[in-house]
Amino acid sequence: MLGCIVTEWNKYLDKFSSIQKDIYYKEEYVKLYETEIDKAFCFVYEKDEFVMLMPFLRREIDGFYDFETPYGYGGPIFNDDCKISIENALTSMCEYFRAHRYIAGFVRFHPLLRNACKSRDVIPVIDDRQTIVMNTSLSVDELWQIDISTKNRSTIRKAQKAGLIFEVDQQFKYLRNFIELYNKTMQRLSADEFYYFPDEYYKKFVALLADNSFLGVVKYNDEVIAAAIFMYSSYYGHYHLSGSDKQFQNLCPNNLLLFEAAKELKKRGSEKFHLGGGSDSNPTNSLLEFKSRFGREHCQFSIGKLIFNEEAYREICHSWELKNPEKVELYKYFLLKYRY
Repeated sequence: MLGCIVTEWNKYLDKFSSIQKDIYYKEEYVKLYETEIDKAFCFVYEKDEFVMLMPFLRREIDGFYDFETPYGYGGPIFNDDCKISIENALTSMCEYFRAHRYIAGFVRFHPLLRNACKSRDVIPVIDDRQTIVMNTSLSVDELWQIDISTKNRSTIRKAQKAGLIFEVDQQFKYLRNFIELYNKTMQRLSADEFYYFPDEYYKKFVALLADNSFLGVVKYNDEVIAAAIFMYSSYYGHYHLSGSDKQFQNLCPNNLLLFEAAKELKKRGSEKFHLGGGSDSNPTNSLLEFKSRFGREHCQFSIGKLIFNEEAYREICHSWELKNPEKVELYKYFLLKYRY
């Protein structure tokens, strides 16, 4: 087999080492984002012992298709770093999309797997923002002394002295508390609609990914004041979604939450804990600055924008612009702008 798309691909992940793959590539994760119009597929390229996978969500648009990789991180992964094999696989993928009525595709690459660097010769890559990684292969004492900044250590001690308690909620019994905190946090930040999820999403998450995740909560006087969903594979851990109660921010619950979550992920075998980046690409972004207090390692998050049928893509965008003149300026840099 060379290149094709499939609806089930977990079996191919067995051909990858633990550092070559991550939870974002599991069928269960990608299918979290399936809807009536977005369907989960994976492009598989296999030649001899070389394998490339790229899961994505496909949507039909005016008799054509487009795709994007799901929320979080993705893009193609390879079980071998052979440059020629990688280029052949990516070229085969692009040719497949052109031949099967795809007009465009948007890729969110994976900073820790550095697949953007491996793809640049075939896929147009745009470097977007820096992300932060904690080195959970260190001992807890080393993590505390090396990765956690001096100021942050004081802040975490302050949270502990204030009586804040961290709890690992493996059963997701505080899920409703988390959802309320998360939604209120998004409202407070005036977050885009993209960052809101229906209740069904959380039910599916627990059903599909409970074995690769946990809910971390911080309590004050028995009240949940901060919480986050953490995911992990055999090598990588991730800070997925989080929310906190603004009225308790002075107690610094998020600082305690992340440090304790790092320790828990370490127990579960994670050697890298990815905190993600800021809310935009500005290097002075306040969220990025906060996360930088937990880890010294910076990674590059990049995106890819692919157009397979220029004429059809231009026509669809033009039609959308005529129907939605008030949205043109807001979404002018979005590849799949006509979805909005």
